[in-house]
Amino acid sequence: MIDWLSPQGQWKFFALQSTKLCLAFGRIRPITFVLCVSEHLEPPEAPVPKQLPVITVLGGSGFVGTELTNRLASEATEIRILTRRASRVKAFRVLTNVKVIETNIHELDALSTAITGSDVVINLVGILNTAGSQAKNGFHGAHADLTATTMQACKRAAVPRYLHMSALGADATDGSSEYLKSKGVAENHVRDAAHVAWTIFRPSVIFGRRDSFFNRFAQLLRLAPVMPLACADSKMQPVYIGDVCDAMIGALHNPDNVGQVINLGGPEVFTLKELVTMTGEMAGIKRPIIELPDALSKIQAFVLEFVPGKPFSRDNYASLQTDNVLPDGVPSQPTPISSIVPSYLSDSDLNGELQRYREMARR
Repeated sequence: MIDWLSPQGQWKFFALQSTKLCLAFGRIRPITFVLCVSEHLEPPEAPVPKQLPVITVLGGSGFVGTELTNRLASEATEIRILTRRASRVKAFRVLTNVKVIETNIHELDALSTAITGSDVVINLVGILNTAGSQAKNGFHGAHADLTATTMQACKRAAVPRYLHMSALGADATDGSSEYLKSKGVAENHVRDAAHVAWTIFRPSVIFGRRDSFFNRFAQLLRLAPVMPLACADSKMQPVYIGDVCDAMIGALHNPDNVGQVINLGGPEVFTLKELVTMTGEMAGIKRPIIELPDALSKIQAFVLEFVPGKPFSRDNYASLQTDNVLPDGVPSQPTPISSIVPSYLSDSDLNGELQRYREMARR
């Protein structure tokens, strides 16, 4: 029995009369009034849009950082790029929600202040060779010590989410080089951080338009009449930067990735000689490639340490003693080298030039 004098009864009476009125005028779908039959005295409020996060990136002005930031810019409310010299970072000037902040990321107080209010911190800092005599410019300073400082800063600033860039073969104890050992120590610092939800990424060699792998070898092939190649049989599984960024962004939306180490490699495994040969073919450069025996490889590594830019070093040689490929059973990323690299290695490729301008304009 309905009490028509009660508030609920009055709502139902209003709905019934309104429905009759709509039907009388030939309106078959009285949608607005049917909603009033609800037992609620007031209609539900409109849902509030979910606030997108504030993301702080360490190493955001590098190869991976630039690509990742451009992709995150459409999802994040604010992205902070921490750097030692803000004046040198010009890639994000057209992105209104990207702030370039000049700070010393190796100093705990400064870093804690810079990341305060962040929902996510992403650490992409990595070096392939040491630079200068300062400890922070060495492998352990740039990888292990900085990561330990970042974990402390995240705790101070109560940052809930952390993404960390490591490398395939990283191992604090058994890494074949100081680079891989320092990356392994950094991973241990992340795993020990119980106060933050972390995900570690271990990519193989990363390729893309501004990479330091295919572009470097193409440059060397152009300069040298022959290519003496150390560690020619070392295996690699290069992964496209777009696939790496997709994996990292996907981890921010997938809680199952918390506490996981994600290995990233492309669909094909090559030897270093095969990759250098492909580089010459894609760039239109024909050079003889001479495989160096191990003793000469070590000598080459020592000599090239003194060449500006350090194209090869003894620690690089040590890293190449470990194959840079995915563990058995780990799925690979989809993008092959052949679908990307020719577009930026060929000087005569007009589409490659146009794509470069599109990327600058974020199209």
